[in-house]
Amino acid sequence: MSIGNNLRVLRAKKNISQQEIADFLGIDRKTYVSWEAESADIKSSYIPKLAEYLEVEINDLFSEKVNKIVINQQNSDNKDSSTNNSIVLLLTDKEMVDQVMDVIKKKFEN
Repeated sequence: MSIGNNLRVLRAKKNISQQEIADFLGIDRKTYVSWEAESADIKSSYIPKLAEYLEVEINDLFSEKVNKIVINQQNSDNKDSSTNNSIVLLLTDKEMVDQVMDVIKKKFEN
């Protein structure tokens, strides 16, 4: 897994925006976006700060094995005063999709 993808997964796990990370680092959001897209290299001075903000070890930014299941629950109010609950799963490889599907199948077998 690439550092850009790791940044995206770790950021999603913490439920923070690209803008929030950019603000913490004192950089433009476009610069951060280019790191996730891997269209620009990250200056080495930002790597410890990224690890600190994402609450991971520096090695985790470069790891091939980042916990790839991300569950993000968002609640939003609809105009008709009902509540819309949604869950977003960010699954970055087929292995994680298969694991989630197994859990879902077991849940609904009964």
